[in-house]
Amino acid sequence: MLTDDEIKWLAKLQKLLDKCPSDRLGFFTTGDPTIHVYDFSKEKEINRVMDANDNREFCHAVRNVGAELAFISFPNPVHSTSG
Repeated sequence: MLTDDEIKWLAKLQKLLDKCPSDRLGFFTTGDPTIHVYDFSKEKEINRVMDANDNREFCHAVRNVGAELAFISFPNPVHSTSG
């Protein structure tokens, strides 16, 4: 169960995320406390790089096309899972 402070913090965080000023920002994590911010407008180019290189991971393709923009650090790990 969340504490009242945790509920308030999460609500503020969600409100801030909902105010993203553009559709250009994409996000991913590699399973550490960092969320990577990339240029989502380059998604087709990223996918082409991944398709052309069977072993190319998403994070490498983002770097390869110069789409990496910033990083957001969280206080604890952000686990990378597939669901």
